[in-house]
Amino acid sequence: MTGLNWYKTHWKQPDIPLNQTPPAHMTRAMTPTAKPAPCHGLFCFGTLQIPAVLEAVIGRRLQGARAFLHGYIALQVCGAEYPGLHRAPGHKTPGRLYRDVTPKELDVLDRFEGPLYRRRYQFVSKNNGQRTQAWTYMMAAGRQNQLTKTPWHLDRFMRTEYPRFMRRFVRNRRFLYEAEDS
Repeated sequence: MTGLNWYKTHWKQPDIPLNQTPPAHMTRAMTPTAKPAPCHGLFCFGTLQIPAVLEAVIGRRLQGARAFLHGYIALQVCGAEYPGLHRAPGHKTPGRLYRDVTPKELDVLDRFEGPLYRRRYQFVSKNNGQRTQAWTYMMAAGRQNQLTKTPWHLDRFMRTEYPRFMRRFVRNRRFLYEAEDS
């Protein structure tokens, strides 16, 4: 039984008298919509799986390992060089699994990806078959209509679109997603 299914069937609200406010630590634990614990793994299936692109966005090079996301296919986004994921049972999308991504770097990546994508926690398979959870940028709700039916291929992107993409979406737009000074 997966963690979420166990949670749905076994979670019980603690007994607290109606006239009493629960302590803050219990309120957080009782909220079924609480976000999962921070994950510092990131699965990249599109342009971010290219080490130079990821380094240009977050400012440091990460070591990645080949991995796959089952049940999805990477399709070309309308009028763009980059892909989005579309649910496709029986398919698997290749990409890179990066570890040790910091929360600050995830914030930078959220801004880089923009409103077209939302970061979601997904199970991915490593090259050795072992499954793990990692953040993955999925199409935002209501944005699936921006996908074409054309599969996106990394090798084709590298041959035909990579230099223009680096100029247009990475270097020339850096001010849009760079980490804000706190």
